[in-house]
Amino acid sequence: MSYLHRNAKIGTGLIALSVIICLLGTIGFTTEESVEGVPTPNVPNSVFFADEPIQSNPLALFVTANAEVTWDRNDVFLVVADADKKAQCDGLTLIEQMGNNELCTSGDNEFEAVGDDNQAGVSWNVKSGEYFVGIGTMTETPDDFQLNIDYTVDISLSATGYFVGFIFIIIGYSLTRYE
Repeated sequence: MSYLHRNAKIGTGLIALSVIICLLGTIGFTTEESVEGVPTPNVPNSVFFADEPIQSNPLALFVTANAEVTWDRNDVFLVVADADKKAQCDGLTLIEQMGNNELCTSGDNEFEAVGDDNQAGVSWNVKSGEYFVGIGTMTETPDDFQLNIDYTVDISLSATGYFVGFIFIIIGYSLTRYE
């Protein structure tokens, strides 16, 4: 036959599309950005959060996004928190912030990610939902009042994405054999 039947065309299309998506997912996509002149707080070892949440990953089931963040000052730490943790930290009074507890400091283990070393930075697997970036200073008087941040986001196909692609390849193959 000089032409493919309708099912064979659909099957071949599914196979081709799945293979292309799997290859692109393996190669991935990387974006690099910088933010300069971010104001830093001058309350020692306390976190202050951005008003707007980080862009979430709505396709977290199929796509993996990993963020790597570095900054230019060693007296500053950076955290990523969910909306509940942000509300908890924003609700602290100044006396509670100045206390000797670990709550909402660089030593708090309830943050999604904490980075207290500007050279190593902070790594975070971007999830779906509302998450906020927070900045805090570790010393009494900060070295500067502004911060420059560099970040890289690597996006690739997740294991579930590969599994779905494999299923579509099997379905496509079945359609090419179905007459």
